Amino acid sequence: MRKLSLALSLAVVAAGLIAASAESGHRPPSQVFNSAAESGTLQAKLDRALADAAKASLGQAFWVGYSIETLQGEHSHIGSFDSSDHGRYLTVADVLAGKSVPALSDATSRDVREAAAAALDRIDRQGKPEKKVLKELGFFIKYGTGKAPVPTEVGISHLDLSFDFDGAPLYWLGKMTEDSSLGLVSALYGRNPGEKVRKDLIAAAGCHGTPKLVLPFLGHVVSGPGPDGLRKDATFWIGQQNDAEGLRLLSRTARSDRSQEVREGAVFAISEVELPAAADELIALARGAELRDVRKQAVFWLGQMASEKSGKILEEIALKDGDLEVQEHALFALSELPENGGLDALIKLAKTHPDPRIRKKAVFWLGESDDPRALDAIVAIIKGK
Repeated sequence: MRKLSLALSLAVVAAGLIAASAESGHRPPSQVFNSAAESGTLQAKLDRALADAAKASLGQAFWVGYSIETLQGEHSHIGSFDSSDHGRYLTVADVLAGKSVPALSDATSRDVREAAAAALDRIDRQGKPEKKVLKELGFFIKYGTGKAPVPTEVGISHLDLSFDFDGAPLYWLGKMTEDSSLGLVSALYGRNPGEKVRKDLIAAAGCHGTPKLVLPFLGHVVSGPGPDGLRKDATFWIGQQNDAEGLRLLSRTARSDRSQEVREGAVFAISEVELPAAADELIALARGAELRDVRKQAVFWLGQMASEKSGKILEEIALKDGDLEVQEHALFALSELPENGGLDALIKLAKTHPDPRIRKKAVFWLGESDDPRALDAIVAIIKGK
């Protein structure tokens, strides 16, 4: 998952610090104007920050940032994360606390030890459910030069990661609530016609942790008049909510949206939903979606899922679907099932399917397998058995 104004207290970051980290691409702000302790709504604090920035920045770019708390996986990372960089560059929390970058020589040996410990930890937790913890997620809005401040970029980052502020000042608003944050995201989306910024705002909305707050905004984007690319992005973030209502919204979109691109995006988003009903919905789409390419997408993603139902359904589609391309996609999906789960079905189809084109394609996918049973089946077919 990325990056994201007053009688302001001022924390100045030394110019030497900027130079020290400029080559890394993790450039801290030239100044931090911190209004976290001040009262007011998020929109009111933003308005004050924009007014102060207009007086102080003299036409230069600047950032406005705030954070929310969300429940996320203990080892999840949203933003710029590289384990080899850990401890070498300022995190956002470091920037806000006025800390400085550690000396490279001091950081290097510690980095090696921490990387080794992290590698062991990753090995130890493989296959184990991830503990959910509260994490502070920052949203950073960059305003460009010009008389009227206009957002040009929206970034998202956990505060314990580094973020490239490009040496521009940061107006920090503090920790805010999820509903106020989504209200601001929605307002900015409605006021900003730029497709890039809107794309960033869709991602920002999707990174919030409460589906009942997120889905109304993303659903409005999907059903709205915007470009298909943005509406497709919104389907992806709906899928990341892992929510039953979101799944129903994606199902409707996959069946009836005006755009084939958005329909196919919804199918992929369904494959990302970590609910048992998602597999059932993919099966229904693979069997009965109106558009061939939507059925093909559903078949493909079924092949990527470790669902007990997938093999039988894919075999059925390869045998009975009325479209040759969809049948061929089912064969490929069988070949992609985890742990050779589709091999027996491929062998059966290679030997018994009534269409020689499908039998030939099944043999091809058997030839791509390293399972000894696949070779035995090919030999048997050659010998007419």
